[in-house]
Amino acid sequence: MRALLLISALVMLSSCGMSTETSTNKNAAAPNQNAAQPPAIKSEKAPEASTANAVAPVDLTVLGMSPDKTNVSYKIKVNTNKPIEEVHLALKETDGTGKVVADTTLVWQNIVGSTRKPIESGMTYEDRSTLDADVIKAEVSLKEVVFKDGTRWTAH
Repeated sequence: MRALLLISALVMLSSCGMSTETSTNKNAAAPNQNAAQPPAIKSEKAPEASTANAVAPVDLTVLGMSPDKTNVSYKIKVNTNKPIEEVHLALKETDGTGKVVADTTLVWQNIVGSTRKPIESGMTYEDRSTLDADVIKAEVSLKEVVFKDGTRWTAH
């Protein structure tokens, strides 16, 4: 009988330990559930946890290919007050046979002339990217925004 009670107590204690570990993991992934966490940790984790449902920090408007099909133009409108380092765009180029000739990431920064300028809240920036020869279709989409503090927002 004592052995049975001892085994039951050990099972309950090990279950409590597992529950605490699971609870800790949940709180690490969702910091808003743990009121005892330091505010600095909450502010670091909150953007990552909320990015799936948050409004995109920038809007991308694709203006299309140039008539000579050598460039694709787009506009980036900044919707956030959080300082942005750069914007990553997905670019997919297709030739006349339907073959994808390029599937790459464009890194956009606000460079005027050869000087890098800040990316300012509320501003809309227009830019273009050069396409490969023989491309008849170019698809551009928002991939990721990298903030100056090192955090990232990823499009889903």
